[in-house]
Amino acid sequence: MKRLSILAVALLGSAGQLWAQAGRWQPAGADLSYPRTLLKAEALPAVRASLTARDRLALYRTLWADVQGAPPTDNTSASGRRARATWVKNAAFVVLLGQQPGADASLVALPETQRAALVASVRGVLESVNTNVEAFASWSNLSSYNEWQWRSKELIDYLIAYDLLCGAGETPAALAASQARLQVFAGNLYRQSTTPFLGFNFYGTVKNNHTLMTAAALGMAAVVLSEATSAEAAQQPATWAGAGLYHIDNVLWRDAQRQSDSTQVAGYSEGPYYAKYALLNCLPFFRAMGNFLPDGRQTYTFGTSARRIRNPYFDPKYARLYDWLTAIQLPDGRLPALEDSYVDMGMPELALTGQAQYATPMYFSKLTGTNMASAVAQLRDVTVDMRAAWLAAAIVPTPPSHPALTVLPGSGNLIFRAGADSLATYLHVYGRGGLAQANAGGHSQGNASSFILHSQGQLLALDPGYLSYNRRAEVGQATNHSLVLVDGAGPAIGAAGAGSPAQASIQHAFHTPQLSYGEVTTAYQSASITRKTLFVRHTYFLLADAVSAAAPHTYTWQLHGYGLAGGTAATGTFADNPAAHEGTWQKNGVSLLAHVTSTGGAATYSTATNIHETTYNTAENHTTLLVQSPSAAQTQFLAALYPYTTPPPAFATTSQAATAALATTGPDFI
Repeated sequence: MKRLSILAVALLGSAGQLWAQAGRWQPAGADLSYPRTLLKAEALPAVRASLTARDRLALYRTLWADVQGAPPTDNTSASGRRARATWVKNAAFVVLLGQQPGADASLVALPETQRAALVASVRGVLESVNTNVEAFASWSNLSSYNEWQWRSKELIDYLIAYDLLCGAGETPAALAASQARLQVFAGNLYRQSTTPFLGFNFYGTVKNNHTLMTAAALGMAAVVLSEATSAEAAQQPATWAGAGLYHIDNVLWRDAQRQSDSTQVAGYSEGPYYAKYALLNCLPFFRAMGNFLPDGRQTYTFGTSARRIRNPYFDPKYARLYDWLTAIQLPDGRLPALEDSYVDMGMPELALTGQAQYATPMYFSKLTGTNMASAVAQLRDVTVDMRAAWLAAAIVPTPPSHPALTVLPGSGNLIFRAGADSLATYLHVYGRGGLAQANAGGHSQGNASSFILHSQGQLLALDPGYLSYNRRAEVGQATNHSLVLVDGAGPAIGAAGAGSPAQASIQHAFHTPQLSYGEVTTAYQSASITRKTLFVRHTYFLLADAVSAAAPHTYTWQLHGYGLAGGTAATGTFADNPAAHEGTWQKNGVSLLAHVTSTGGAATYSTATNIHETTYNTAENHTTLLVQSPSAAQTQFLAALYPYTTPPPAFATTSQAATAALATTGPDFI
């Protein structure tokens, strides 16, 4: 019996050891070397070499300067926690590169004393990471999961810092305490994200950018800490990998409330900004997946569900999302301010895809009145610093190649271009419907059929942008967009859980060498509206709006131009000419002439002052041209939109009783 007892103890001890070692995530083909997040070791020479380029060295100089001195000490507030995570990520990047900017346009070796000091500081922060994660919901705050947008970014930055230190040669023993702390942090995020409140759970309720950010952080933890083990499932990398990959796949491509579509270019329902916001977590994770695992499918399990999911770094479904973000870009590289999106924001972070066609340049010469007019500002915005990630990608931005007419019915984008350069004329007309519109939730605006015009590097007709979530109603109404109002109203703004109900679609688009044409049709306020757009000889636009309803209404045509009556050079200016049925906006030496008429030529002309966003929670005034028809069941508006830097042609209204018409003469007109 004694011998059996000894054997039993030995077996139990062995089983306990096996259980304690559970949870590693090291699939077949995994590359267990470090670094494995922003780059692999073999890429280091090319990254160092790329920093000799003037623009990259200037960017690296700002990053290096930011980690001179001690790391931030606030480990409690959201801003303090974010600042610490940013600091250690950037400091670890400097350690990995082993380079610092020289006195001239060069790099020199990082002194050993400074390297040692940076390593010690990074380790000190990692070993004292605040691992607290808020509950999904509570009686005092039913959406306390909102804080996870910060927790997820902290966790990703800390994981990258740990990975880069490993890649720089710091030993597992030296980083054991850091690894343990990060494992607890990831485990807490997983535990809170899977703990229900009053029968509701996070992943079953929230199907938007918040899910993607949380899932990406868990996935990144699985990649970086793949060798970690625990007796508790919440602390296991295999568990994190299952949750991360399953829910990214689900929210983007599979769920009834999915944000995109795997079968076509369908954009992202919450709009370009929230696509970017989510991807700032997802792209580093996808890049790490590409470094860690080869292309192929793995089985990922969450709860009782299991799916075979392809490595997202290689999966062409994601290319459709990147294609969309690239296709809709303004000529200066900004994203159009569709839905709740900021006016002056681009997405240089697409360089993390590793594909040159998505790494497009930005041009800042005519971005005025904003703090976003530099590469540093673009890469440090939206609460996460992407300078190290962008530099590690080491892709030279390349001007894109755009067609003259882009028609994306799945995402509702109808885009006319005079060329692919930064000065080309660009017009975007919005015609989104289907699931893309229905699943937009609380980030959709009342903007069906609205348009944006950009020419000669200058935004001229604008959508209003996005001040902040709490102030979105100030700029998200139909009266803030260049569309037709019905009795002073238009498509409703979206609210939490329900996108704007106005469905739109694109139809009858075609292109010839001299003409591009397309229509957007929609309905709201008991009226049907078809906006017909003709781009003539890459020079000017004709917009014909046919509006009809079963009963008489007063219809108002709106154009929100980038200029203000009585304004300055900074705001842009507006010149009103109601007798000629015209208005002209001018900013940075570029003008937009709008000549507008309606059926019978009996419209009344007026202006209004409205606001648009210039940066977070900051607004600026502009002048809106309003053309109002007499009350009728149906009418038509016809507008000539002529962007110019030299004297424009003269237009004249020639409307008849049943038509809206205008005329001009010259060799460039039809």
